[in-house]
Amino acid sequence: MNLRFASLFTLGVLSSFIFFIILLASYVAGFINGYFLIIATIVINIILWLVSPYVSTWIYKWLYKAKFYKVGELENKKFAAFLTKICQDNNLKVPLIGLIPDDNPTAFTFGSGAFNARVVVTEGLFKYLTQEEVEAVVAHEVGHIKHRDFIVMSIASTMLQILYELYFILVRSGSKNSSSKKSGNYLALIGIGAFVLYIVGQYVVLYLSRVREYYADEFAARYTKKPDVMSSALIKVAYGIMATEDDRKAKRLLESTKTLGVMDYKGAKDLSLIHATFKDRFELLEQALLFDIVSPWAKILELKSTHPLVGKRIKRLSSIARSINVSTIYDFEKIKRKKVDKAKLYHGFFRDVSIYFLPFLLSIVGVITPILLSLPWPTFIFGGIIGLGLGSLSKTMYAYPNTKATNETILSTMTDVYASPLRGRPVSYTGKVIGRGIPGFIFSEDMMFQDKTGLMFLNYESFIPFFGNLFFAWKRAKGLQNVPSKATGWFLRGATHHLELKELSTSTDRIKSSIKFWKMFGSILLLLIGTGGFFIFSSILVL
Repeated sequence: MNLRFASLFTLGVLSSFIFFIILLASYVAGFINGYFLIIATIVINIILWLVSPYVSTWIYKWLYKAKFYKVGELENKKFAAFLTKICQDNNLKVPLIGLIPDDNPTAFTFGSGAFNARVVVTEGLFKYLTQEEVEAVVAHEVGHIKHRDFIVMSIASTMLQILYELYFILVRSGSKNSSSKKSGNYLALIGIGAFVLYIVGQYVVLYLSRVREYYADEFAARYTKKPDVMSSALIKVAYGIMATEDDRKAKRLLESTKTLGVMDYKGAKDLSLIHATFKDRFELLEQALLFDIVSPWAKILELKSTHPLVGKRIKRLSSIARSINVSTIYDFEKIKRKKVDKAKLYHGFFRDVSIYFLPFLLSIVGVITPILLSLPWPTFIFGGIIGLGLGSLSKTMYAYPNTKATNETILSTMTDVYASPLRGRPVSYTGKVIGRGIPGFIFSEDMMFQDKTGLMFLNYESFIPFFGNLFFAWKRAKGLQNVPSKATGWFLRGATHHLELKELSTSTDRIKSSIKFWKMFGSILLLLIGTGGFFIFSSILVL
């Protein structure tokens, strides 16, 4: 649900950046002045804002095999009726509906405004979510349309571009101001200040993006009057935890409701069904939510995320439930009381941080050491390269340990509150690939994997970078879907979670992923270049 909008927004911003670079080049060449540069940036962004929904619709049809329908053309009449009603109740034009043929459950919204908005869903959304959960997700997307928040995001990105342009113009003007060196220095200083504000502004925009998600959640919760249903939808879509019972009766129930768009859980109106659905896994679910509440990594990674942590979103939804006098099963006071070894948690965190900065620190040591030894200046550069290579090699070995993978379920790995976005945990999952990592995208080499407890994003890397990935996505990824398989790799968890794939095996095939290999190769290459250059220039000094 969240990844798709973020991807679309990013593509739009990058497109405007391309025009922005062209304008900067024109300014440097003297074809245009600073005033024209800023005005042109605003005009181009307005044009891109207006036409981007139509261009994006074409892209999704071509690359994602999406089909777009008017609400009256939908076969799923329950879905169509709900969408029509919620739009009528909020005086909104009913958006076009895009359907992507992929089992990776997600939904997203894009458009210039309410007048040309599109809501896109995948087939997997109907397969893995109940009818009420689908309605909650759709209500969330309609909330974005109601709030017109993508318009604000477009304005914010334009303002960021202008800040960067001011930095460029002022620094360049300051360096060329020969009439007054003092005023030139002031201009350059103001330009540097604009760049600092540009960096800070990026985090402000990310904060705005997270706020808009909270308000879309709230809109859905208040409209449906079922905050817990919105929470369970988030758990399935964002965490990928599929809450299924193990008894035969429940299996028959789930099997009978697999048809696209038909999830007639008659008892879903009662909160007791959510209890029953999670059954003995509810304690595990609470443990999974705990990561977002207590992990120091979670707090830091959220700062660079377009969306709030799922645990925080559910916590807010539970408070909304109480405000509208609806009962909720998510007791965050109880969740926060769960026993956590704080010493172990923070010891792992600070160890991760030190490893994260190790390449940078060793590169500094590599630069300083030749200076202290009075070696010629080129050795400073190669010393830094040696340090960078050694640090990167250590970081890779730390991130991808060679210990034996343990057989786990997706839910069991999600309950590890000590999990890290840097230190991989070697695990194996048994299940099947259900779709592409980017739903419907024909060039997505990554995959979405399902076991009996949930969904996991598989990050794949071919032995031949780029072209190998394209070939795999085009020729092999589709054939691996819905085939019993075993995925082995390194589990990483931060603001999101995924498996860095080492191997995907079926009864007839074995796919090797080269993620670790290429990171090791790059590190060793840096070491060889740095060492060779260092000894060559050291020898020159001796001669």
